[in-house]
Amino acid sequence: MRYLILFLGFLFFNIAFLHADTFTVINNLNSGTGSLRDAIERANTNGTADVDYIYFNLPGSSLADVTIALETELPILTANIIIDGTTQPFSALGNPNIKISLTRVVATYFNGLRMDNANKIEVYGLLFSNFQSDPLGAIEDKKGGIYLYNSKDIVIGAPNKPNCFVGCYAGILSPFVIPKFFIENVKISSNIFGLAENGLTIAPNETGIDISFIKGGIIGGDTPEEGNLVTGNTRTGIALGGAEGIYKIANNIIGLDKNFNPKPTLAAKGIYVNGGTSAPIITDNIVGVQSIAIHVDYVNDGFVIARNKIGTGKLGTENFSNTLGIHINFSNTKGLIGGSNVNDQNFIAYNKTAILVENSYPISIFKNSIYCNSTAAITFKNQSLNPAKISLISASEVSGVYSPNSIVELFYTDECNDCQGKTWFATVPTDAAGFWKYTGSIAGKITSLGTDANGATSNFSKPLIDDTDKQIIDPFCGQTAGSIKNLKVYNASVFQWFNSAGLLVGNTKDLENVPAGTYYFKAGQMGACDVTSTTYTIGSLGNGIDDSNKRIADEICGASNGSIKNIGVANNLAKTWYNQQGDIVGNGSDLENIPAGSYFFKAGERSCEITSPVYVIKNVVKNYVVKNVIIKPASCGNSNGSITIQSYQTDKPVLFIWKDADGNAVGNNENLMDVSAGTYTLTASDGLNCENIAGSFTIESTESPIIDLTTMQSFISCDGKTINIKDIQISGSTSPYNFQWIDASGNVVYNELNLTAKPGKYYLKVVDKYGCEITSEVIDLDLLEKKKLQVPNSITPNGDGVNDTWRLLGAENYPNAEFFIFNRTGDRIFYSKGYDNEFDGTYNGKPLNVGVYYYVIDLKTDCGKLSGSLTILK
Repeated sequence: MRYLILFLGFLFFNIAFLHADTFTVINNLNSGTGSLRDAIERANTNGTADVDYIYFNLPGSSLADVTIALETELPILTANIIIDGTTQPFSALGNPNIKISLTRVVATYFNGLRMDNANKIEVYGLLFSNFQSDPLGAIEDKKGGIYLYNSKDIVIGAPNKPNCFVGCYAGILSPFVIPKFFIENVKISSNIFGLAENGLTIAPNETGIDISFIKGGIIGGDTPEEGNLVTGNTRTGIALGGAEGIYKIANNIIGLDKNFNPKPTLAAKGIYVNGGTSAPIITDNIVGVQSIAIHVDYVNDGFVIARNKIGTGKLGTENFSNTLGIHINFSNTKGLIGGSNVNDQNFIAYNKTAILVENSYPISIFKNSIYCNSTAAITFKNQSLNPAKISLISASEVSGVYSPNSIVELFYTDECNDCQGKTWFATVPTDAAGFWKYTGSIAGKITSLGTDANGATSNFSKPLIDDTDKQIIDPFCGQTAGSIKNLKVYNASVFQWFNSAGLLVGNTKDLENVPAGTYYFKAGQMGACDVTSTTYTIGSLGNGIDDSNKRIADEICGASNGSIKNIGVANNLAKTWYNQQGDIVGNGSDLENIPAGSYFFKAGERSCEITSPVYVIKNVVKNYVVKNVIIKPASCGNSNGSITIQSYQTDKPVLFIWKDADGNAVGNNENLMDVSAGTYTLTASDGLNCENIAGSFTIESTESPIIDLTTMQSFISCDGKTINIKDIQISGSTSPYNFQWIDASGNVVYNELNLTAKPGKYYLKVVDKYGCEITSEVIDLDLLEKKKLQVPNSITPNGDGVNDTWRLLGAENYPNAEFFIFNRTGDRIFYSKGYDNEFDGTYNGKPLNVGVYYYVIDLKTDCGKLSGSLTILK
């Protein structure tokens, strides 16, 4: 046996280190000497240490002469093999650098080239066609022109050495198969997917590149020459699912032919990436006429989308509209669209929607050129972000208010009508109050884009009219003194009021001194993104007061903090405020800091004196009561209990005082953390006069779990090298538990309750859901070595008390085993289920003859059956 092992080792050594060779394909047969199949088989058996080359020298001059019609799948490629179709002496295909055609010509489904557990494979100059999949087949049975599984360092295509994939389920496929194995460091460059080899005629695959579990690598390359042409595919151009780590998709052209003419596939996605621990870098691609140009889905290690043309082309004026430009979905680690350098901007134009952010936060959108998208620039689904508002626009200044400690980007708008930011020109910070200001020459129409302190970018600002606090004053006392005031207007520098005849009657935000009638307001920036208000009516008969949008704040808990605000008076006449007793209590436009009661005001004098209606301020008493709470018990004897308030029955307080059972203050935050078991009371307040006990809560103390070894069972494997422990009981109420088996050296050897290990001494550590630890006594499993089954090969049943019976040490560990003994002719002379009665050399009460007998022991375990000879001696 030793010599056989040495020989095999010598053989494997020599196979692994055979010299590199070149294998030339000289015919286009499906198999046989000189075929591609033969060349692959020879390369596979020529070792893996050096690179083997497969070249082509097919005779003839026509397409049929360079077409290899496959009837079965080619051998699986191993390692260090280059298949180079560009070595074929003549070209009969529509691309001078694609010279060999591989096509499936039977009904059976299979792949063109297959790489399982392969590495260092390169493929150039081949046309793959008709490698379809069974439409009803499972996902793990899908086929492709090139099939990848658990492979690395793969190169498919290069400048001047492209491959082409047409009419396949997928041009290049790595299926979604569990358990997953990664496709590492793959480079796919300069290939054509979904167009004929001429790069012009549509010949679609279902998906161009469909790789699950990519890790590292690049689709395309760092130069335009390395980019793939991915057009006409019916489902997805490039689909990378379950990815991990950093990988690149760069310089690809998707949806266009090689002359940049659009080939619409409006049900398909251009680029799809997915992988919770992946960080894709998607740059310098041109993507047009797709359902979704770029879809980033469940990517949570960040991503970069930069320097792409989405919906347009190299010039930025081409209309290659996608339904949706970029869709970010369930990606909750910061992603970046564009960049801090304007050279990293994406051009996103002519799509229906430029960017959709769905269930994702924060996503940063910096310095992009976004224009002429017909439905919307940036939209959000299942989240709400307020845009930055521009309060002032002049020839030399733009300013406004946004979130504190954030940034605001300023853009000149596009020529279309949706206030989209086409040309970035400034980035300014906001201060701690959210104020921002840009000073400099303003050369066009302005919009802004705000990104908060977390890195989340909102939509572009648009002119906005807020008429919540509007005041409409009817004329009174025969004067032409009607007015419309208090409109709040943002992102606008031009204001115009029109009457019902469409005549301009004012050019400031407030309309004053006009007669009764109907008016509307228009705001914008020299015609950019103008917004028009609803119509407002000034009545012919009025009392000079507009209190339709008054703001009355009630007194809270007797604090004299009531107020009456936002009541307009004609000609801004001064008000004198009175209480219900007729005492003067104020003379300002608003009445503030007053107790509950009834109030009115007078304005004007003599025959034109105005008296308002009576306004009532109530005293509101707040009572804070906790509604829902989560109480975490104190565990392990530590001060780690907590009380977390989830909601209140009515209002939420602003100040909190926690006290223990002895009245000692133990906390002043809403939630009480890191305290011992006991009863605690929360007193809540609004910070003014409203204060009460909101609730009393008890934190219990948990009991540690208990390890019960009394029910434990231990077993040893047939060869005595492995022991198993099961049926240990853990009692307690603090599951789930984590388990660690620790050996005599302090090393953790197993993490399940039932132990599998080699013989030795171990103890069990149990950690409950609160982090409490308990440990068992040391269990000596060396003793189990004595329990492995020991089968003697002879007995001497002569009555001397020594070796009279066939004694099987360890048999008691196999209560379900079956024991058989046969004579030379195959007759069974002994049987026992379990080995309670030892074989004594007799059959039917009579001694057996001296000689050789045979035993079979079926242990009814993974050990299987044991057999051998048993000699009876005297």
